[in-house]
Amino acid sequence: MATVENPYEKVRSKMVAARLEFLSQLAAFSNNEIAREPGENEWSPLQLANHLYVADGLALEQMQIVQNEDNPLVMDVGEEAPRRTHASETPVSLEAVLAGMAARREELYQYMANLPVDAWERPFRHPGWGQLKFYQLVNVLPAHDRTHAQQLTAIKAKYSQEQSSRF
Repeated sequence: MATVENPYEKVRSKMVAARLEFLSQLAAFSNNEIAREPGENEWSPLQLANHLYVADGLALEQMQIVQNEDNPLVMDVGEEAPRRTHASETPVSLEAVLAGMAARREELYQYMANLPVDAWERPFRHPGWGQLKFYQLVNVLPAHDRTHAQQLTAIKAKYSQEQSSRF
């Protein structure tokens, strides 16, 4: 008899690795750099961290909708998460954002850990991506973290270049 791999354990390791990648890039910024916006209409490292916190909350909402409704049409998180981030209050500190990120991610882990294996196959519809399964929604999270880790790398390079051109 073949054993079925637990989908939660599979995705959790991806999510942890991607979040660690983001946090390691975030740690490269000085206190002066963390809240500095790199350019017009660009988010600071602190705002990016807050965005991940907001996006995780939205992801949990969407996951619950997929599990509680039959083939629901979910919202376009690629549009809604930035909108909610802009609408949210400016983070008080990096420490506050990091604590929120950890708590929110723990909520996600708890929710997913309690899902039966067949729940990972539940269908939903996305306005831009079409018909998908629950596990595909969940796999957006590590990709999202990696995207913003790469963005942090680019911001740090820009700050370093600006610093070296002053001398």
